[in-house]
Amino acid sequence: MKDLHYQLRPMNIDDIDQVIEGEKRAFGHTFGYDMLYQELTLNPFSHYIVLEINDEVRGYIGLSVDENMEIINFYVDPLYQNQGFGSMMLDFVMELCNKSHIKNISLEVRESNQKAIHLYQKYQFKQVAIRKGYYNNGENALLMVHNFEVKE
Repeated sequence: MKDLHYQLRPMNIDDIDQVIEGEKRAFGHTFGYDMLYQELTLNPFSHYIVLEINDEVRGYIGLSVDENMEIINFYVDPLYQNQGFGSMMLDFVMELCNKSHIKNISLEVRESNQKAIHLYQKYQFKQVAIRKGYYNNGENALLMVHNFEVKE
């Protein structure tokens, strides 16, 4: 991360085009402009955080939050993977959960995405179910959950 200027900040409508391009690079597909726009403007339970590196959006994490949290989508641009940015983003989310007294955080991850599964396991996410044929190509998703000790 030397000589890189980076920050995490709330996503705004002006970021959507960069996020779409990043999703295409990371996943080969995108949620699309309309879905992201609706999440940012109409859904009071959604929160999207972008990773900005040298003034360009290079990743994001989308969250749905009530008494629990769900990670809707999460990527780091392939150019910046394996440099600690994914961990930095998850550290931020985990700290947010702790401070907000969130009971658990869940996500779905492609069964073939071993890099992501390994990262989530590092943060004590446990596989609790398999969602058969979850993705458009028929691939299964692993449902993973991290439970927090809620302090009253």
